[in-house]
Amino acid sequence: MTDPRASETPDDAPHRALAEAEARYRSLVERIPAVVYVCDFDAGATFRYVSPQVEDLLGYPPEELLADDDLWYRCIHPDDLPRVLEAEAAAYERRGEFDCEFRMIRRDGRVVHVWERDAIVEDAEGRPLMTQGVVVDVTDLREAEAGVRDERDRAQRYLDVAGTVLLALDAEGRVTMLNRAGHRLLGYQDAELVGADWFATCIPPSSRDHLRELFDQALAGEEILPQWEATVVCRDGRERALVWDSSLLVEEGGVVGMMSAGIDVTERRRAEEQVAYLAYHDSLTGLPNRMMLQEHLELALARARRNRGSVALMFIDLDDFKLVNDGLGHAAGDELLCQVAARLRRQVRESDTLARQGGDEFLILLGDLDDEPTLRAVAAAEHIAEAIREPFRLGGTEFDIGASIGISIFPVDAHDADTLLEHADSAMYDAKAAGRGGVRVYGSEPLRRERGVERLSLSRKLRRAIGAGELVLHWQPVVGLPDRVISGAEALVRWEDPEHGLRAAGEFVPVAERRGLLDELDEWVIDAFSAQRRLWQAQGFDPWVGFNLSPRQLRPERIDGMLAALRTGGSLDRVTIELTESVVLREDAGTGAVIDALCDAGVTLCLDDFGVAYSSLSRLADLPVGWIKVDRSFLREVPGSHAATSLLNSILGLVGALGLNLIVEGVETEAHVDHLVAQGCQRAQGYLLGAPMPASELEPLLRASPVSWSPEGP
Repeated sequence: MTDPRASETPDDAPHRALAEAEARYRSLVERIPAVVYVCDFDAGATFRYVSPQVEDLLGYPPEELLADDDLWYRCIHPDDLPRVLEAEAAAYERRGEFDCEFRMIRRDGRVVHVWERDAIVEDAEGRPLMTQGVVVDVTDLREAEAGVRDERDRAQRYLDVAGTVLLALDAEGRVTMLNRAGHRLLGYQDAELVGADWFATCIPPSSRDHLRELFDQALAGEEILPQWEATVVCRDGRERALVWDSSLLVEEGGVVGMMSAGIDVTERRRAEEQVAYLAYHDSLTGLPNRMMLQEHLELALARARRNRGSVALMFIDLDDFKLVNDGLGHAAGDELLCQVAARLRRQVRESDTLARQGGDEFLILLGDLDDEPTLRAVAAAEHIAEAIREPFRLGGTEFDIGASIGISIFPVDAHDADTLLEHADSAMYDAKAAGRGGVRVYGSEPLRRERGVERLSLSRKLRRAIGAGELVLHWQPVVGLPDRVISGAEALVRWEDPEHGLRAAGEFVPVAERRGLLDELDEWVIDAFSAQRRLWQAQGFDPWVGFNLSPRQLRPERIDGMLAALRTGGSLDRVTIELTESVVLREDAGTGAVIDALCDAGVTLCLDDFGVAYSSLSRLADLPVGWIKVDRSFLREVPGSHAATSLLNSILGLVGALGLNLIVEGVETEAHVDHLVAQGCQRAQGYLLGAPMPASELEPLLRASPVSWSPEGP
C-alpha cells in the first residue's frame, strides 16, 4: 500500500496535521455526555458549531440550531429567559465567563434542567475571537434534589403538626432539632432553640445536673432509660411534665447525640392528683374523708399497740342541722358545714385528724394518748362542743345548732378500727338521746352499751336483709271522701326480720341512711314497685300507685337509671312519686333538673309532709306537683283544739283556692272523717281508712274500686 504522505509537499504537512488534530478533537467532544458549542463573540452569540449531543438534549439536530439563530433562545423556559439574557449581557460586557443554570423546553414539550458554562477565546493581541462552552443536562440531579427536598418538607410538616414534642440533641446537649410542637409548648419561635444548651435553657435547676448525668451516661454506652418523665421550664417560667422515649443517634459507628419524643402529661398529672385528692378528701369542706381517717386510724392503732398507748375517736353529729337545710335550702346548709369545718380545724392539734364522715357528721382522731386517755378525750370533746354552740351567721341571721359527740377509746372500748368507729357512733346516739349537745363515752352506762350493741347488730342484719329477700312492700290505700272508695295506694317498705318480726320503715331507714345503705334500699323499693305493677298488669288491671322518693335519689346522675327501672313496670302516667316539701322547694339546679325529668317522663308528683318545712306558701301555685299531701300532725288534735282546727282549715282553704288536689294523712277517727268531709277534702289516708297491707290483701279492694282506674289520679 502506498503511503499518501509519500507524495506530500512540505507545504501540505501543516494542513494535514491541523486536520488530523481537529478530527481527534471533534471525536473527543462528541463522546462526552454534554453539548459542546462554539459561538462568535457578538451580540447574537451566533453558533459556529454545536455538538450532536444537542439532539439528545433538546430533540433538535445541530443543523437546525446552526440555521436558526433564535431557536436556542426559544427553547429556554420563558420564566428563565430574562435571567439568562441578563447573565449573558453581563458576561459579554465584562468579557468574563458565563455560568448559569436554567430550564429548557424540548421539542416534545418536556422540561429539562441544564447548566451552561462558556469561556472567551482571544487572539495573540488579547482580542476576543469566539466563545467555547458546554451545556450539561442536570435534570436527574435536580429531580433527585427536589425529591429529597419534598421528603424533607413533608417530614418537617409531620414533625410540626405532631402533638408529640420531637427533640434531637448533639453529644454536648445542644439542640439540633426541635419541632414546632416543642417550640410552641415551650413558648419559643420556630427554630429559636436550635443551637441552645437544652439542659441549661429548658430543665429546672433542681433536676438539671441529674438529667445531664443520665444523658452523658447514655451517650457513653450505659443503659438508656426506655421511658422517663422529666419537667421542662417554659419561656415564661411555667413548668410542664413530659414523658420521654429516647434513642441514640449513631453515624459511622459512633454515637453523635440523642433523639427523644416527649408527650405533655401535665394536665393528666394534675387530673390524677385531683382524683387522688378527692379520693381522700371531702369535696365540700376540703377535710379528709372517712377513707383517709380509716388509714390514719389504722396507723395510730398500730403505733399505740407498739407503745402500749391509747387512741380516742370522736363521732360528732350536728344538732338541728336539718332545720337549716330544709328551711334555708342546701346552699345554706353547705355554707354552715363549711363554717363548722373551719371552726373544728381551730380546735384540733396538728397531730390529730379531723374528717368529714358525710352529711352533718364529723370524726376526730386523737392519737398518742398516754395518760388518762378518757379524761383527755372528754375534755377535748367538751371544748369542741362549746365552740360549736357559739352562734353561726348565715345570710345575715344567727343560728344556734350545737353538736352531740360520742367517744370510743382504744384499747378500753375496742381493739380494731371498725369497732372503734361503730362504738363512737353508738356513743353519739346516746349523747343525742340524752338531750343533745352533750358528750358521751361508749360503755359509760351498761344500758347504753346494750342499746349500742343492738343498733350495731341491726345495721349488720339490714345489710344482709336487702339481698336476702327479707324486705317486702306493703300498700296503704288512698281513699276518696265521703264515699270511702279506694282510689289508689302508696307503697311502703317493711322488713320481715326473722328475729323480731315485721319492722316499720322508721325503725331501719335511719340506720340505712347512717350506714350508707340508703341507695341500695331505694333501688330495692323501685325494683319491687315495678315488679308488682307488672304482676297486676298481667292480671288485667293497672291501678294508680305511688311511693316516697328519698332526697338522695334526687341526683342528676341517678335519675336516668331510676326512670329506666320504673319503666319496666309499664307506663309512668299512673305513677305518683311523693317528694317532701323541703325537697321540691329546694332552689338548686340539680334538683330542679331531676324534677323536670320526672315530669317529662309522665310521673305525677305529690308534695308530701306539706306544712312542716315552714316554706313560703306563695310559691305553691308555681310548684310542678299534681297533689298536696298535708302532714298528719295538722289533723292530730282536730276537731278538739280550736287552734289546730283553724290552722288545718286555713291550709285546706288555701290549697283549694289554688286549685290543687289534696290528700290529708293521719285519719284515725270518725271525727277526722266528718271534719274533712265538711271542709270538702277530696282524698285521705289513715289507719281508720286502711292500714298498710300486703299486695294480696289490697288486690280485691282495688278490683272492686272503679275510682282506682280514674284518669284523674289517686
